[in-house]
Amino acid sequence: MESKLKEVLQSIKTNDYQLPDQFNLQELTTMMLQRIGAVDPVIRDELIHSIFTALIDNGAYNSDQLKNILQSILNKNYLFYKIGSSKKEEDAVFKRSFSVLLIPPILKQHRTAPFLKEEEVHRVWENLKKYMQQESDHRGYVDGKGWAHAMAHAADALNSTASCREITTQEVEGMLPVIREQFLIDQPYLFDEEERMVTAVLTMFKKMEPDDRVKWLETLIYQRKSWDDPKEDIIINNSKHFLRALYFRMLEGDYRELRQVLENLLRELRKQEAY
Repeated sequence: MESKLKEVLQSIKTNDYQLPDQFNLQELTTMMLQRIGAVDPVIRDELIHSIFTALIDNGAYNSDQLKNILQSILNKNYLFYKIGSSKKEEDAVFKRSFSVLLIPPILKQHRTAPFLKEEEVHRVWENLKKYMQQESDHRGYVDGKGWAHAMAHAADALNSTASCREITTQEVEGMLPVIREQFLIDQPYLFDEEERMVTAVLTMFKKMEPDDRVKWLETLIYQRKSWDDPKEDIIINNSKHFLRALYFRMLEGDYRELRQVLENLLRELRKQEAY
């Protein structure tokens, strides 16, 4: 079954994303949604994700079809699949992380030619916020299974959704503390997750007042609770890497005042280092 599926999907990708005669678009969409969290990284990432993105970008889906896909992935069977019950070593994260990765191409279409109601865009944001609050599997690349990368994928979705005119300053400010909680954790980020999230944060900053940006940045200074627990060093490093990523991204653009704030914060953070 897996080999047959892979063969069909590969033929679609090879044929410039044209569907074979025996498939219609709805059949293909249903099949891909059913296997969106496949453990096989070729099926999940190189084929299903690639095909979905190409079809959406190329306008293969009409507005109603895009709405249906979006509605499907924002539920307990996709974005929230086993989110409170699966262990870190289990494979449920692949379904969640590749569901969230469908949001950016759909929202890109909405920004180009709006088809979602304002409340529907707000619903996407609220579901992303709930997802961010609940996701606890922070693995990046998993040997033999490919990318999980849940937080990087969530960052892409946040960036795409925050770019929508419907998202308000209040919504953005409500998300930033959640991002802070996800990055000041005692598990190291190893695969540029902070870089992807910085992209989203800078998009969100466009909807905020300068003073409110600074207030949030100051919350990224972690106050060490123990000098003997190595987990504290992981949290400090996560904070440092996030602030550094922000700083270097701000070398471009009119961010001189914020760069000075970040320099001061990084100096302050050094006081928390154990060496």
